[in-house]
Amino acid sequence: MHSFACLQADANTGRFLLVGLSTVQNDNVNRLPSSSLSFAGRVATGVGLGAGFTRLDWAYEQFLQHWGIDPFPGTLNLILDSEIDREAWRRLQARRGQRMAAPNEACDAILHSISIADTVTGAIVVPEVDGYPTNQVEIVAAINLRQHLSVADGDVVRLASYDWYSPQAIIFDVDGTLLNSLDGYQLAASRATEAYGYSVSQADVRQALNSNQPFWDFIIPPDRQGDKRLIAELRAATMRHWPDAMNEVVDVIPGCGDVLTSLRQAGTRLAIYTGSNGESFPPLRKAGLLDLFEIIITGKDVQARKPDPEGIQLCLDKLGLEPQEAAYIGDSCIDVTASRAAGVAAVSVLTGAGDSASLTAAGTHRILSSVARLPDVFVPISRL
Repeated sequence: MHSFACLQADANTGRFLLVGLSTVQNDNVNRLPSSSLSFAGRVATGVGLGAGFTRLDWAYEQFLQHWGIDPFPGTLNLILDSEIDREAWRRLQARRGQRMAAPNEACDAILHSISIADTVTGAIVVPEVDGYPTNQVEIVAAINLRQHLSVADGDVVRLASYDWYSPQAIIFDVDGTLLNSLDGYQLAASRATEAYGYSVSQADVRQALNSNQPFWDFIIPPDRQGDKRLIAELRAATMRHWPDAMNEVVDVIPGCGDVLTSLRQAGTRLAIYTGSNGESFPPLRKAGLLDLFEIIITGKDVQARKPDPEGIQLCLDKLGLEPQEAAYIGDSCIDVTASRAAGVAAVSVLTGAGDSASLTAAGTHRILSSVARLPDVFVPISRL
């Protein structure tokens, strides 16, 4: 079974548990007994109210901030025909869900995070209204599930609840995850290219980091993309502008320091794997956070960069851990690919290159609006 999760704290030991990772493919995961629930339903067309609900301002904001889901308009409706499936659903509802608080006279809802068809992260939404069907579930995700899963009315989709496991270590990406480095990238590159008449947008930076394509392919006109001299000049100019750009706009993601400190105090081992060469470490060092990391691996330490899993595997080797004992937190689609290839849980944040839809499509196990949202899911194990 393949497991992924968000962090929770053990009330007795202070250690953290990752909660919420899907439960479908890797039997090596260290699970708590009988924690996983799996059931299936038949796709059915709903009454068409889901699209409006997911775009209500209050609902949209909570989906994004608390669950990392920028919801695709509408829900995927499943009918649970089997009593076995309905019983599994009742058992899941008996567990602790997360409340979505509605304003005024609107009804609240309870959300249960799930894995959809073994590959997609999402949530079941249960409106707190009288007479809501007990054999129906409505699923919210960041992508068009019918299209992504190639399903139509009558097709069967399997869902899995999240199980639990205790991670020995958390490995972090840096740029876009712990730091708002993308702003610095854009500023330095914009200053470097100004004399050449080129412009650099935030979208250019995001696209390059998500695809692992050469950054200048998105900036230089096609007829000059093979000009090695031009590319070398632009790279050198960007690096000259980087220190000033970093000092002006790059900082630690708000709340990040408290989370890292809490993790270390709880006994969780911390590591860094970044594809950069460490040029953006100064803000972490200035904030007194760099010393919290036991292992630091940069692009200089590996032969192959992300999405190759070499860097994550090197962290695991130095930590003396197996993949199922760790998670990787990053901001891009290639972070997700590298995590999956390494066999660790993939947890994504929305403070960098990836958006909710692209990270979901890439196969991340869980999305958070930022590293600072990790405490939202810290729950003493005694309460489970």
